[in-house]
Amino acid sequence: MTGTVTGTIVADGTGEHAHGGVTARTGRAVSWLVLPTFIFAHLAHHVGTGGLQPLLPLLRDDFQLDYAQAGLLLSAQGLALGFAQLPVSALADHVSKRLVIAVGLIGTGLLCVGIAVAPGFWSLVGCLAALGFLGATYHAPAASYLAATYEAAARGRALGTHVIGGSLAFLVTPAIAIGTARVMGSWRAAFFALAVLPIVAGLLMLLTMARTATSERAATAAERAGHSGALASLRAIGPLVVVALGEQLLTASMFAYIPLFLVDHHGVPSDLAGLAISVMAGIGIVSAPIGGALSDRFGRAPVLVAVTASVGPLILLLTYAPYGLPLLAGLLLYGLSMNTRLPVLESLFADAIPAHRRSTVLGLYYFIGQESSGLTTPVVGSLIDATDPVTAFTALGIVGTALSLVLLFYRDSLVRPRVATGIVGGS
Repeated sequence: MTGTVTGTIVADGTGEHAHGGVTARTGRAVSWLVLPTFIFAHLAHHVGTGGLQPLLPLLRDDFQLDYAQAGLLLSAQGLALGFAQLPVSALADHVSKRLVIAVGLIGTGLLCVGIAVAPGFWSLVGCLAALGFLGATYHAPAASYLAATYEAAARGRALGTHVIGGSLAFLVTPAIAIGTARVMGSWRAAFFALAVLPIVAGLLMLLTMARTATSERAATAAERAGHSGALASLRAIGPLVVVALGEQLLTASMFAYIPLFLVDHHGVPSDLAGLAISVMAGIGIVSAPIGGALSDRFGRAPVLVAVTASVGPLILLLTYAPYGLPLLAGLLLYGLSMNTRLPVLESLFADAIPAHRRSTVLGLYYFIGQESSGLTTPVVGSLIDATDPVTAFTALGIVGTALSLVLLFYRDSLVRPRVATGIVGGS
């Protein structure tokens, strides 16, 4: 049924056929199993990779770190995550995507154990760098696999529903990490606790692979022929993607400093300001599925344009909103915009890129976003140091608003991209 989140039918790899508007492989239906498995895997991925920030004060005290050394821990994981995107995503286009995800999840859990028993600072740096590398095994392969599993008319809703797992992780990971550390009296015990979900999710992914095994195959001639058409689609949506990426960099750069802004500008207690991150990330449980469903109904580009154009004004709203309900509303709206963008962008790429290139292209996008935000965040911090948070955030809001005006000169970007031919099947 068009517009309904229906799963692929996978198993024996004997061919593909279309009926009722849904493209599927012959075999046994597993629609009830695929999306819940990936939602749980998404949750487990972020639980396993998200322990450093909430536990950083405890690590700093234990290892007697200065700010530079603490920053090195964050950089080790973040930079490794960015640089690993391209090779890992390219690998996922040539082997089983679910196998790449499963290995990454189990490896993430084992590295959490490694961090828990790390004897010194440099061994901790090495474990975090490896954790960052394995973090690249999830998003691009998962988005590519799900995009191939669901028909175009339901793809946005499926990818948006998948984001629920990640949004939920941002809510529960600090609670698991800090709660365990408080009860057990050690940050090391917290990393042991964080290791459990990724290992369980990896084993579950392997189990579902065994139950829904596919015959891995090379790209068909139709898929490769569709690549040239996909390039034309990419050129049409190029300006929209570039502007969306620019707005994403502004969002990510400001996001890191919002807790400090709440402390310095509004006088929020330091131990409560970090909850703003949970508010903005947690709203994705609602906004991501709705955004994806709207893109199925009205087209990817119109929804993405609306979300992208809202970034600049929302930054200004959050900057000047008075303390209380207006500020809470600003945080929620900011999080709403931030979380709606990802599933729509992933669906946009999936509509335009053949299946055998999706992971690579998505990996390139994540690489650019991760490494660029790693460079722009310190620049924004320097701007805040040189002026003040309100002045710096105002400048970001003005830049974001001006950047969205670029779309007025590329009206063709508002046309819903066509779906490339021959783009079915995951691995």
